[in-house]
Amino acid sequence: MSKGKKIALIVSMVAVLVVAAVLNVTLLTNKKPTNEGDTVQTGFFTTSRLDRQSTRDYEIAELDAILAMEGDEYAEAKQNALIQKQQIVNAMETEMLLETLLKAQGFDDVLVTVNAGLDNISVIVDKDELTRDDTVRIYNIIATEASIEPDYVRIVSV
Repeated sequence: MSKGKKIALIVSMVAVLVVAAVLNVTLLTNKKPTNEGDTVQTGFFTTSRLDRQSTRDYEIAELDAILAMEGDEYAEAKQNALIQKQQIVNAMETEMLLETLLKAQGFDDVLVTVNAGLDNISVIVDKDELTRDDTVRIYNIIATEASIEPDYVRIVSV
């Protein structure tokens, strides 16, 4: 793979991450008043899941393009792309598992984001305020299923 292609690939991956971060911050602060005067997070979980999926789809498409390259000179790039793709798939599976388990524990809606290295997890819970018991239940599920230290877990309620 030429140096120019490597740089273009890295720049495009960084751009995707920046767009995802901007969308995440924008959506976290997007509140809409209801008729009762309360403020609720409208569509946050649905929108965030769609944004996460579209970002992942783009990343996987880019990796698939690298995997489709023919020629021995692309062997290392293809191997790296395969590893990155597997990391993304593992992160997606972990997110789905944790979201399902947390919903089974009685949380109305939950959004879990896991980075591709499976070493940082963010949990966003649809609840005005989390009690200590809620936080402990969330940490226990994550520690059991994802083998992550509590220092690398961030829990937010919305």
